[in-house]
This record gives sequence, structure tokens and C-alpha cells, in this order.
Amino acid sequence: MFVMATWGLNIVAVKYLTQYMDARILAAVRIVIALLVVTLIIKARGGRIPKLTRAQLGWLALAGFLVVYAHQAALVAGLGLTSAANGTLIMATSPLLSAVLAAVFYRERLTPARVFGALLGLAGVALVVLGSGKALGAAGWGDAMVFLAVVVFVCGGLVIQRMSRSMAPLAMLWYMYLAGGLMLAAHAGTAPSTYRAESWSMAWWPWLVLMFSAVVASGISNILWNGGIARLGISRASLFLNWLPIFGLLFAALFLGEKVGATHAAGLACVLGGTWLGLRRGASPAGAAGEPGKARP
Repeated sequence: MFVMATWGLNIVAVKYLTQYMDARILAAVRIVIALLVVTLIIKARGGRIPKLTRAQLGWLALAGFLVVYAHQAALVAGLGLTSAANGTLIMATSPLLSAVLAAVFYRERLTPARVFGALLGLAGVALVVLGSGKALGAAGWGDAMVFLAVVVFVCGGLVIQRMSRSMAPLAMLWYMYLAGGLMLAAHAGTAPSTYRAESWSMAWWPWLVLMFSAVVASGISNILWNGGIARLGISRASLFLNWLPIFGLLFAALFLGEKVGATHAAGLACVLGGTWLGLRRGASPAGAAGEPGKARP
């Protein structure tokens, strides 16, 4: 619940920061700071960063590309074009996508209820996007980019679940941030604004918001999230993502003054209803999700 509240607030924080910093720079700075935080946590606990085999290095590089580079780049760019309210509702489709992809890669049987739940959730997202009247404009492209960020994040979660069998969550996160951070830094290096002084001359409040986003939302919360996936599996851990749109809509209205209207309420109902149908116990065979901490072969 702490992670969901933090991530809901982080969507608002990233949307706010896109007013002050180029999306490519913002994504890179957040992850580099988060990498430093994870490193300090490992050292404070007296731990050591383990050496990897070639196979482990390849899997974690893939996870870093999906969860860190592709997710952060698409999310920050998307939130720069659409509203935080739309973004948080689109991200609420994560449990549905997790259930579908777990069925594909971990042999969990897709039932009619689960398929209908996924379709209902996507209908809720479409309702929000089309109801805004901006589906073909910049906001529509922003919504599409946020949805892409959700897809790559869920795919990365499947890789994390696989790697959690042989690695501690903290070590996994460190290597993921290292790989993804290098990719984001290289991407930011292609932005002309990176080399302009005005791109870094924010007031103290935006810098404070940036530190919250990097240290708490991207650092500490991701450690807890990876630990949850390792213990519960991606399907069970994703159940908590049902709270993300609730926190996100609340914080968007509270801190950004965004209007949450009937369209958002209807979209939220569809997303949560679809998630309930797709992930309730009766929607899948007994034991389909696997034992806590174990993934199905």
C-alpha cells in the first residue's frame, strides 16, 4: 500500500517536473539518483554486489531495458503530453496485462472471465482517452506512450519473477538501474537541452520534488516492489496495483488541480471491474498463480 501511494504521487510529481526539465534529462537524472540510493542501502546493510554469470547479466540487462529505460522514457514523455489523471488510469491496466502475460509465459490458463476482464479494462482506458476529445492530438499520443510504458513495465516484471529464483531483489534492482541508467544517460546525451545551463536552473521546490521521485518512488519503493514480486509472483503482487488509480486521481486533483469528471469515474469503474473479473479466485484454476515466492515452470 505504501508503494501504491508513493507511485500514485510520483505520477503527479513527474507530470509537474516536465514543466521544468526535458523529458530525457528528467528520466536519466531520476534513475542515476535512484542508483546511488540503492548502492548506499546495499553498503549500509553490509552487503556486496554479487558477480553475475553471462546468462544472469543478459536477463538483467533485458530487465533494465524494459523496466528502467523503456518504461521511464515512455512514461516521462507521455506525461509531458497528457494529464496525470489520464496517465494514472492507463497505468491501472497493469494487473490485467500481468495476468494475460503470466498466462502466456507461465502457463496460467486464460478463462473467459479473465479475457472479458482484460477487455473491460481496456474499454475503460479507451473511454477516458476518447472522452477527453483529444484522442488524435498531443494528449492522445501522450496516452499511447503511457500505455506503452505499462506494457514494457509488465514485461519487465516477468523477467524479474524469473530472476528472483536465483538473486536477491536488492541486487537485481542495482544491476537493472545500472543498465537502464546508462541507457537513459546516453539517450539524454542526444538532447541539446542537456548542455544548456537553463535546463538545470530550477528553483528549490522542483528539485525537492525530483529528490522525492528519485529517492522514494524510484529507489525505496522499487526495492519493496521487487521484493513483493519475489515473494508473491507477478500475478499476486499486481493485485495491489488496483489502488494506483485511486491514489493517482486523488493526488492529481489535490496537487495539480486537475478535474476528475464522470468520464474518469466511468473509466475507473471499468478498469477496477475488469481487474476484479480477471484476477478473482474463480477466474483461474486453483493454484494457477503458484505458491508465494515461486513461479510456475
